[in-house]
Amino acid sequence: MLTEIAMSVPEIIRVAEYNVTGQDYGDRRHFRYTGPPLIDIHAHVMRPRNFDKPDVIVEDNVNQARMMLDAAAEFGIARTYTMCPVEDIPLLRDAFGDRLGFNGVINKKIDEPDEAAYRLLDRYLELGVELIKFWAAPRGRERGLFVDAPWRIEAARRARAAGIRIIMVHVADPDVWFEKVYADTARYGTKAEQYPPLCRMMEMFPDLIWIAAHMGGDPEHPDHLQELLEHYPNLYFDTSAAKWQIREVSARRDAIRALICRYPTRFLYGSDLVTRPGLEREHYVSRYWCQRTLWESDWEGPSPIQDPDFTPPSSASSGVEQAWRSTPMLRGLALPPEVLVQVYRTNALRLLRLTSDAYRVQADSQEPLDKTSFPFVGEGGGEECKCK
Repeated sequence: MLTEIAMSVPEIIRVAEYNVTGQDYGDRRHFRYTGPPLIDIHAHVMRPRNFDKPDVIVEDNVNQARMMLDAAAEFGIARTYTMCPVEDIPLLRDAFGDRLGFNGVINKKIDEPDEAAYRLLDRYLELGVELIKFWAAPRGRERGLFVDAPWRIEAARRARAAGIRIIMVHVADPDVWFEKVYADTARYGTKAEQYPPLCRMMEMFPDLIWIAAHMGGDPEHPDHLQELLEHYPNLYFDTSAAKWQIREVSARRDAIRALICRYPTRFLYGSDLVTRPGLEREHYVSRYWCQRTLWESDWEGPSPIQDPDFTPPSSASSGVEQAWRSTPMLRGLALPPEVLVQVYRTNALRLLRLTSDAYRVQADSQEPLDKTSFPFVGEGGGEECKCK
């Protein structure tokens, strides 16, 4: 995708959305993490679909998946958990083996019976998914996709009975969306109203691990995230959705850094990258570069990625400078090494009960892997986030 930048004279410069600042993604001197390979807990690797008609396969191959996973390997990612349509799992597993793990998204159409969701769950379970996901963004309300809908409560019970111990959820979107996309609160609810259903589910299933995607859907409010972590020991957050996190985490760098350092066992690395038709390799590279830059370095500068949810300063001038001012500042958190290894890897290893032999990476003989029990209180291809 190309972005047009107006110059001070009647001229248009077209730049790729994945690099509007001309950043050299090969320059990684600021990367500080030197530990064992990363685990990406949140991605959408699949046969590329039509964006408006997700049931329509545009590219009936794994070329985009291979391009993405090769880029991931370049950035140290050894295993990626994908939310893909159930019919894609055999093809992807055959092509990529243990480089992929699978997360089953349990959805149904509003006019379908509850059994449709249970049949989908059964298909995912038969194919060996390791966790499931309930997508419950505000724009899904009219489709009946509430996180605590009765059919999802029953799906959680059935998944638990089958041995699933982790449920990922998407319950909120950026603050700026509630000012624009979700301004009709009677239709979508307020942002605060997205969370009570999740809290009810965590209280109903205290023996399950709950991963709230995209920094819990609320990186704009670290105090809220802290309240959730304090009240629900079975709750975790992933770091996915690059543009959203760059914009909002950078703006609250010190508060988010303090939060992660206070709860280093409760955060997991995620990209939220999607294999879409026609993407160039640099699209994937840009997200991996920015995510690692954000979490592990003290790098500061304009984000290389175009962000339509960012409002540029009114003082932004035209021309080349406008390209640099049309994206939010990326301010690295420089998380300590002992925190990074947990966010990047060992938290996922612990929650998913993985070992290095399970996915053919280098031996982890010196890795501080906690193999004790989880900190319990008691005992579809998915909808992509458009904030990447």
